[in-house]
Amino acid sequence: MMNYFNAAFMVFLTVQITYSAHTLNLVQDEQALCLDGSRGSFYFDRGSGSGAKSWIIYFQGGGWIGGKSLEATKNDALSRSKTEMGSSKNKAQQVNIGGIFSRDSKINPVLYNWNSIYINYCDGTGHQGYAKDPIIVNGVNLYFRGNSITRSIINQFLNELTQADKVIVSGCSAGGLASFTWVQTIRDLLPQSVTVLNVPDSGVFQDLQTYDGSISYKNTYHTNFMQLSNSELSPPNTRCVQSNPNEQWKCLFAQYLIEYIDTPIFFVQSPYDSWCIPNILKLSCANDGTLLNCNQNQVNFIESHAISMEVMMKSRFSTHYNTGAFGPACLQHCFLESSYYHGTKFQVPSGSGNTIAKTLSSWVLDQSISSNYLDFVSWPDNTGCNNLSIDN
Repeated sequence: MMNYFNAAFMVFLTVQITYSAHTLNLVQDEQALCLDGSRGSFYFDRGSGSGAKSWIIYFQGGGWIGGKSLEATKNDALSRSKTEMGSSKNKAQQVNIGGIFSRDSKINPVLYNWNSIYINYCDGTGHQGYAKDPIIVNGVNLYFRGNSITRSIINQFLNELTQADKVIVSGCSAGGLASFTWVQTIRDLLPQSVTVLNVPDSGVFQDLQTYDGSISYKNTYHTNFMQLSNSELSPPNTRCVQSNPNEQWKCLFAQYLIEYIDTPIFFVQSPYDSWCIPNILKLSCANDGTLLNCNQNQVNFIESHAISMEVMMKSRFSTHYNTGAFGPACLQHCFLESSYYHGTKFQVPSGSGNTIAKTLSSWVLDQSISSNYLDFVSWPDNTGCNNLSIDN
């Protein structure tokens, strides 16, 4: 999970695309607080016409608090509380968002007129932290209430959601993982007449050994922040928690969590995720968007990570026929909020015309169709993206 880019909230002036104007709202629960104690918030845009009874619930991404020790994790939380990722104090009253939220039916033919709830991320623990009392760090009160923020928003719209036709639960990066975390809870709250779909974007962060054998990702993030943020409440997926009572951290990894998700899932996930390679594998040799600085052992390690990612998604296909996936063999992280969603830079296979917007739209309409769009070539041999750097 990257340092979240503000570009998703820029006011775009391009006339070819109609962006969705979302208005800021504070959550109704006065105890649902960001790290700094300000009240949690979300952006909302009302749907219309054929989309008036369909919904997108989208979790903003932006990494987790973390560190090699509990003290380091606390200090990271304190630093984050002073930014827009830990507070709602300086949020814009309105933002224009494209990609999956676009109101242009030509590039977003199915979702262009749906209701959308964009849940702002300000608790640092993947939208699921809960601690009744604040944690005091250097004399400052810090609140871990992502669980309360999410539930307050769901409760505010619950009456409408129970009457919905379809509900997509989505998000990017840490928000993509949050969509895995929360989708079953939302599914269980709604009648079976409502179709609930999970569309996580770059939300798979695998429990793997690092290349250099250093402290694992699990120990850097999950173990420490669960001591701070889940001291009184387990992760939201109850079945996962009950099945792993002594290893609840597993319920924060999609590879374990999907076993306890009944809803159809459409993965938007590069096997060569540009956040995972440097942060989970601890390999920086591909940071220039190429493999030129990687030795053969490093290339093999990156490839084994990609294969593991693909195996996880294909395993879901084998047990759930209604699974979909868009997995370009590209060094990239997050797609749905940008022009990558509908543009031609990412197609599977390359040159096919199969964009995320096209494949996802077909799947949303009918989960029984074949929707397995995983590249059959390795990065950087995919001609559709081998010249893209991680910053594009």
